[in-house]
Parts: sequence; structure tokens; C-alpha cells
Amino acid sequence: MSDFFKTIKFKICASFFACIALMVAIGLSGLAGAWRIAKNSEDSYSMVTMPVVKLSDVRALQLKVRVALRRMQALRTDTGVQQTLPGLEADLQALDRGWAAYTHGRRFRDEKERAVVDRISQDLPGFKSKVEGVVVVLKTDNFDAADDAIASAEKLSDTLGTLLGQDAAVNADKARQFAIDSRSTFGTVLWTSVACIAIGVLIGGGVSIVLIGAITKPLGKAVDVAGKIAEGKLDNRIAAASRDEFGQLLDALRRMDAHLSKTVREIVMTSETVGLAADEIASGNADLSARTETQAASLEETASSMTQLTETVKHNADNSRDANALATNATMMADAGNQVVQNMVGTIARISESSTKISDITSVIEGIAFQTNILALNAAVEAARAGEQGRGFAVVAAEVRSLAQRSAAAAKEIKELIGTSVGMIEDGSRQAADVGATMEEVKDAIKRVAETIGGIAAASDEQSRGIEQVSQAVVQMDEVTQHNAALVEQASAAAQSLKEQAAGLRKAVSSFRLDEGGLHGDRAAEAA
Repeated sequence: MSDFFKTIKFKICASFFACIALMVAIGLSGLAGAWRIAKNSEDSYSMVTMPVVKLSDVRALQLKVRVALRRMQALRTDTGVQQTLPGLEADLQALDRGWAAYTHGRRFRDEKERAVVDRISQDLPGFKSKVEGVVVVLKTDNFDAADDAIASAEKLSDTLGTLLGQDAAVNADKARQFAIDSRSTFGTVLWTSVACIAIGVLIGGGVSIVLIGAITKPLGKAVDVAGKIAEGKLDNRIAAASRDEFGQLLDALRRMDAHLSKTVREIVMTSETVGLAADEIASGNADLSARTETQAASLEETASSMTQLTETVKHNADNSRDANALATNATMMADAGNQVVQNMVGTIARISESSTKISDITSVIEGIAFQTNILALNAAVEAARAGEQGRGFAVVAAEVRSLAQRSAAAAKEIKELIGTSVGMIEDGSRQAADVGATMEEVKDAIKRVAETIGGIAAASDEQSRGIEQVSQAVVQMDEVTQHNAALVEQASAAAQSLKEQAAGLRKAVSSFRLDEGGLHGDRAAEAA
């Protein structure tokens, strides 16, 4: 509640209420004065003017009666008396009525007036009786006696006239008092109004000066602060010296300035951070783009090598299938020559020796196939990782080609040995009957060789399919790498656009001028 008395609203309302109070005082004073003057006028009319009029009528009737007496005295004729007498009697009655009307319902508070009225009320009946006595004497035509009566009546008339004059003077004095009171009331109202007007002018002038100072000074300060903020100058020193509405306005401007300063600082730091991040992103994208291009080239070379390896493995599988077919034919030939070569024990021994070599060669082939399988697995792993741009995968591919060549040489050697065995079988056909049982064993051995070669062929087929899958994976990796390269280019363009936008943001907020100490402090806090 105490803060309300410090507000501009209270000050303006108080000044208006003070002016209204002065206007009410002036109005009430004027109304009181007007009522007093009106009351004096009414009292002057009812208590002075009308009584004076009635008193004048009484005085006129008294003088008229006296004139009538003088007239009858002057005429000294019965005819003159008879002519004047009706008017005289009527005047006497009117005089009686006039005085009764003058005194009816009146309270004479003035002692002097009451004494005069009492004497008139006492003398008027005597005057009336004397006049009536004069009339009686005049009716007897005794004019000499009437002269004495008229003289006595005139003496009483003079006294009555004097009293009526005194009463008129009292009423005139009362009228003068009413006039003096009216003038005094008018003067009081006039000077009261002048004093109220002067006080109102002084209060209004003082309040106006105070209000102008209380409004224009903080308002000018608020306009100055708003102008600085509009020009981009922030971190202004704003101090509200009052708790009124303009003080609240300055406090709101201070909070707005602080909030804008904080926001602009955050925008500046954010734009700088975004700019640095955009630079780092652009640099990283450039490096990533270079590495992606290198990886794409390596994958292209790897894909080409895998294609060649696939063709080699396919060729190896074909050779294995041919060897399998030859082994199958050898088995059939062994079955056909089973009866013939039974007597060829010596030849069969040599065939056994050759078979032993074939077994060794077969073991070599099996080892090669096993190593080929392991290398194929390594090639798959290397192809999946594609690390170091496929350098390791190239080594694996070279080993696979070497093993494939050794497999081909072994298969060729097997073929030559089989040819030798066939020749020996032809030479030992005469002994085939003796070595039938041994031939059966040879047949079984050849069958096992055929099965082994079939396994090699199947493994070669599996290896070929695996290498094809690896090749497809490498091709897909190449496509993904190309797509990644395109995405890297897009990311680089986006980073460049982000960098330009950050620069534009910094340029936009550069129009705001901040306190350098506060800005460095915010940067230090951000860095911490």
C-alpha cells in the first residue's frame, strides 16, 4: 500500500482531487454567500420593504385624515363637512386596518422599534377618538370648538407622525444593516474565492512542476535507453530512482536490456562455435572425401582382383572335375582289366609304388585345398574389413593364385602318373589273373582317389561360389563407398553453407554493441 502513494497515478489523482476540492470549496463558498445574500434580500423585502410600504400607507392615511380635518376647518360649512366626512371616516377605518396589517404576525425583536410600535399602538386610538370628537363637534356646526379639537388632534397627529418617522427610520436602519451584511457576505465570498483560486493556482502550478519533473525526467531517460537499445547499444547502466510506473518502466527496460545482452552474447558465442564446428566439419569432410576416394579406388582394384581370382578358381574347379572324370575312367579301366592284370604282380607292385606317389600327391592336393579354403576365409575377412585399402587382401589373393597353380600342377602330375599306371597295367595284363586281389585294392585306392578329387572339385566349387559372394560384397562396398563419397560431398556443401550462415549470423549480431568485459567474461565462463 505504501508503494501506491509513490506512483504517478496517485500523484495525478491527488492533484486532481486537490483541484476538485478547491473547486468544491469555491462553489460551496459561493453557494453559501449567494444563499446569505438571497436570505438578506428576502428578509429585507419581508421585514423592511413591505413593512415600510405599509408604514408609508399608515403615514399617508394619517396625513390624509389631518388634511381632511384642515379642509373641514377651512370650509366651515355644513355642506363641506358632509362632503368630507365620508372620506374621513373611510380614511380612519383604512388607517386602523393599515396599522393592524403592519403589526399583524410580526415579532419586533429590536427594543427601539418595539417601544415605538407600542407608543403608536397606544396613541393611534387616541388620535382616532380625537378625530371622531372633531367630527362630532363639526356636525354641530360649532366651528370654534372644532378648532380647539382640531388643534388637539393635530398635536397628537404630530406626535403620531414623529413616531411613524422613527419607526420608518428603524426600518431604514434595518435595511442598511441588511445591505451592509450583503456587502460583507459578497466580500467574504469574493476574497474566499480569490484565495481559493490563488491557492488552486499555487497548488496546480506546484503539482504541475512536480508532475512534469516526475514524468519527463524518467520518461526522457526511458526514451534515451530505448533509443540506445534501438541503435544496438546494450549493457546500459539503468538505475530506477523511483518506485512509480516510470521506475517500473526503467526497471523493465533494464531487465529487457540484460536479457537482450545475454541473448546476443549467447548468439555471438553460438555463432562462433558453429563457425568453428563448420570449419572442423568442412576439414573433416575434405579428409574423409580424400580417404573415401582412395578407398573407392582400392575397392575397384580389389574388385578387379577378385574377378580374376574367381576366374582362376573356376578354372581350377574345371581341372578338378576333369581329374575326377579321369579317375573315374581309370576305375572303370581297372574293373575291366581286373581279370587281365591278375598275373601282373610285378607290374602291380610298380603300380602300387605309383599309387603311393599318387597318394602323396593327393595329400599335397588335400593340403593345398585346405590352405586354399583357409585363404579363402581370410580373403572373405579381409574383403569385409577392406582395411588399408585392400593391401592385405591382395596378398591373400596372390597366395590363392599360387595354391591354385600348385593344385593344377598336382592334378597334371596325377594325370601323368595315371597314364604311367595305365601303361604298366597294359604291360602287366598277363599277370592280372595272379594279382586280382591286389587289383581290387588298387581299384579301391583309385576309387578313393576319385572321391578325394571329387571332394577337391566340390571344395573348388564352394570356393568359387564364396569368392563370387566376396566379389559381389566388394562390388556392393564399392557402390556404398561411391554413395558415401556423394554424401561426403553433400555434407561438405552443407558444412560450407553452415559456415556462411554462421558468418551471416555474426554479421547480423555485430550491430549490437556489448560491454567487452561482460562478453569476455561470458566467453571465459563458456570455456570453463
